[in-house]
Amino acid sequence: MLWKKALFSFALLLLGGVGSVTAQTGTVTGVVTEASSGDTLPGANVVIVDSQRGTSTDANGAYRLTGLEPGTYKVRASFVGFRSRTQEVDVAAGETLELNFALAPDAMAMDEMVVVGYGTQERSDLTGSISSVPTEDLAETPIESAQEAIQGRVSGVTVTQNTGSPGSGFSIRIRGTGTTGNSNPLYVVDGVPVSDPTETGAGGISFLNPNDIESIDILKGASAAAIYGAQAANGAVIITTKSGSAGERSISFSAYTGIQQTPRTIDMLEGPEYAALRNEANINAGQAPTFTSPSAYLGPEGSTDYQDLVFERGITQNYSLAVSGGTEDLTYRISGGYFEEGGIIDKSSLERLNARVNTEFEVNDLLTVGENLTFERRTRSTISESDNVRNLLIQTLQVDPTVPARDSAGNFTAQPRTNANNPLAALDFRNNEYNENRLVGNVFAELSFLPSLRVRSQLGFDLRNGNTYAFTPEYDISPSFRNVSPSTTQYSDFQSSLIWDNTLTFDKAFGSHDVEAVGGTTIETNYYRFINATTQGQPGNDPSLRYLGAGPEVVNIGGSLAESNLLSFFGRLNYNFSDRYLLTAVARYDGSSRFGANNRFAFFPSVSAAWRISEEPFFPDTELVTNLKLRAGWGQNGNQRIGDYPFAATIAGNQDYALNGQLAPGSAPLQSPNPNVKWEETTQTDVGLDAALFGDRLNLSAGFYNKVTSDLLVYLPPIPTSGLVSASPENAGEIRNRGWEFSADYSVTPAEDLTVRVGGNLTTLSNEVVSLAQSTDFVINSGNYRNGSITRTEPGHPVGAFYGYKTDGLFQTPEEVANANELSDEGPYQSADTAPGDIRFKDLNGDGQITQADQTFIGNPTPDFTYGFNLDVEYKGVSLSTLFQGVQGNDLFAAYKFYTVFNTAFNMSEAVKNRWTGPGTSTRMPRLTSSDPNQNSRISDFYVEDGSYLRLKNVRLGYSVPSRLLSSLGAGLDRARLYVSAKNLFTLTGYDGYTPEIGVNNSTLDRGIDRATYPQPRVYTVGINLGF
Repeated sequence: MLWKKALFSFALLLLGGVGSVTAQTGTVTGVVTEASSGDTLPGANVVIVDSQRGTSTDANGAYRLTGLEPGTYKVRASFVGFRSRTQEVDVAAGETLELNFALAPDAMAMDEMVVVGYGTQERSDLTGSISSVPTEDLAETPIESAQEAIQGRVSGVTVTQNTGSPGSGFSIRIRGTGTTGNSNPLYVVDGVPVSDPTETGAGGISFLNPNDIESIDILKGASAAAIYGAQAANGAVIITTKSGSAGERSISFSAYTGIQQTPRTIDMLEGPEYAALRNEANINAGQAPTFTSPSAYLGPEGSTDYQDLVFERGITQNYSLAVSGGTEDLTYRISGGYFEEGGIIDKSSLERLNARVNTEFEVNDLLTVGENLTFERRTRSTISESDNVRNLLIQTLQVDPTVPARDSAGNFTAQPRTNANNPLAALDFRNNEYNENRLVGNVFAELSFLPSLRVRSQLGFDLRNGNTYAFTPEYDISPSFRNVSPSTTQYSDFQSSLIWDNTLTFDKAFGSHDVEAVGGTTIETNYYRFINATTQGQPGNDPSLRYLGAGPEVVNIGGSLAESNLLSFFGRLNYNFSDRYLLTAVARYDGSSRFGANNRFAFFPSVSAAWRISEEPFFPDTELVTNLKLRAGWGQNGNQRIGDYPFAATIAGNQDYALNGQLAPGSAPLQSPNPNVKWEETTQTDVGLDAALFGDRLNLSAGFYNKVTSDLLVYLPPIPTSGLVSASPENAGEIRNRGWEFSADYSVTPAEDLTVRVGGNLTTLSNEVVSLAQSTDFVINSGNYRNGSITRTEPGHPVGAFYGYKTDGLFQTPEEVANANELSDEGPYQSADTAPGDIRFKDLNGDGQITQADQTFIGNPTPDFTYGFNLDVEYKGVSLSTLFQGVQGNDLFAAYKFYTVFNTAFNMSEAVKNRWTGPGTSTRMPRLTSSDPNQNSRISDFYVEDGSYLRLKNVRLGYSVPSRLLSSLGAGLDRARLYVSAKNLFTLTGYDGYTPEIGVNNSTLDRGIDRATYPQPRVYTVGINLGF
């Protein structure tokens, strides 16, 4: 009995103790809801900050924290896709307190997943510099290529349409020009790097139907692009296409049609004006007048405006149809599209036919297989643009306006006083067509061993076959404009790229630690074959004879073949601690057959980190600042865009030798081998700050970047006595780009059913060649045009800057000319025949004469900054969207003015009306003279103009038909939208040419040179989007 009493007493003591402990602690309960709707959030995490205590909400969003010692606690509630919220609570002994949480959506976390290369990341977890392009409205935007969708939308990226000709392509510069070779970025479509063989950007992603694009992500910093190693020194553009989803079948159809027109022309002299001023030029040169009675030479219809005859209205149309759907195991999307763009000049057009299919099949819980296939058939007709003399628009400008285009019988007329080609005849005789078939896609299999571990094997391919057919008929307009025998030229090329990727991905969370690791290998093989031939003597002028076999005489035949391979190993590690501290490390090891054994492999590392300050416990929980993230990154990329065999000695055919007093065909060494040539290496550092304010209504981003390319791949000229045909590649030089990037987006709903969104971006850029070869006098000259090289690349200056003479007004009097000629005993200042009204060039070296030593840098085609901004307003189904895009501080070289100002035998622009005719009449426009003894037309800053512009790139007004009205129509129609839009509606610029948007002419070193560039058309469209 004694032990029973003792046990009973102990139990009472224990129970009393428990009751005492319970009475000394408190409890916190509550509900976690969504702030906007009030809906509960089951599964939300509720934790005591700086402790191991926490719980999750139940199915009703409720939670309960018990056993809390009296005191003050910070309690944090969090849920995926919402901003976490922290509140303080004072817990008293024996009390139960209610603490509710209303969580607002997190704009950073709710954003779309961002494709980062061999994987995806939530935007809130990004540590590198990556930008995304809005793609929601692509179906309503009249663009020919996805590259155009980037223009004006993203900071750090400059997009320039090379010309307004249909299919001409775009050049894209991510954070400046870092090489003297191909500077376009790497394009990746659904995980497959696609070829972009030319600097014009006419390849790349132009095969895609913009309606098939789901997302466009741009990897700007090296820390982001390092996963692609040697392929992404110029950054990377990652495109993900649309795919199907489980559910009922969905059908979408979109169509638009529109007209294109020339926004402006160059004011040229009319017939009588041209006749009078040409006479003046002859008299100033001591020659007889060409026109004895200017008005007597006019045609029956008076002066002829050849620009009005050459330019026409073009028609553009686009149709897209897509079907998608699937089950839980199988999803699909099939689409087709047709796009046609008729240019604003005859014989310039683009026709594109697209077909695309993707499916994804979940074989079982472990295995998923699928494919993405895109086929394109492209047909493009072009006019001559780049060639100096045969450039069609140059011919159009310089033709004699006193001569009609056709005679009374309807035949094309000659130009007896100018020997210029009749541009309408040149168009009629031109039969130039390019056809391309292209297949891009991948097939893949993905195996998921565990929820956190998966293996993926993907075979990607890019197959392209192109053929150019050019037929020149027999014609005889004048002695200088004739072709005595029809001829056909054909260029055929085939290019294939096969890429086999194998990746292993591990992704797992350990409490507050989230780790993702990706490792893999890539094997890539590239093949290129090119054949060209010309035959002549075709039996007639019918364009159907434009095939080689129709000509019995072979004029020329040639071809080439090249192969290259790439082997890569790569890995990426992402670490996330408590959504506050983020770290990314990337490494890639590339081996390329384009380099010799000494430098075939290279290692490219990167590291970046971010700190989400707004997630710190000390950061106030306020709507004023809802997100604040500081990020920084460093990384390296390589560049292998060089010839396929720079390390080997190559032989060139078609080299003639003098043998027994006659030329004999043979071969010669093309270039000397360089077994030590290696990769260009780009090292980039960037820091940035991202912020969201006022409840995520205002999002801001700012960053600084410094990008240095070393071991620049350049071609040093061969020694004249070496017998080599061309230059040899060397690693010799360094280029630096640095600048700031800013972007802002603001969205507000000031009234019911009214939404206003405003966004903008701005990028500054400083480009400089730091060093170039070991020889201090080595420079790169390019931009050839009539009087020599327009651009020059040398240390201390930007890449491809304009180089020539500086002007110092005009000589006004004979005394000024005489005084200048007395400055040197070696000869006259400029020319023995210099006269008042001629341009006075600056004597920079002070020797009293104008020589080549007085040439200097006269302009820079790189802008000081680029920018874009948009305004979108939506009210009850009616929306208005605008996009403005511009550049500031860049120069353009108006090379076409050689013909419209100085070549007085041809027609001239109205600018010559302000010419010098006597002392004080002009300080810029020189006198007219047909002989130009002073070489007024030499390359100088006379041609250099400010290329800054602001353009209303796109404006669109749309209306979405109410769903209740669609329901009454039946037929399964659930979406209908009508819109009208205008592209390139107006441009504010001080530039005199057709357009201030001048791209590249097959070379990075040829930027900003206007050879009468095909104008950017103004386009008006009307369209409809339907969904079933």
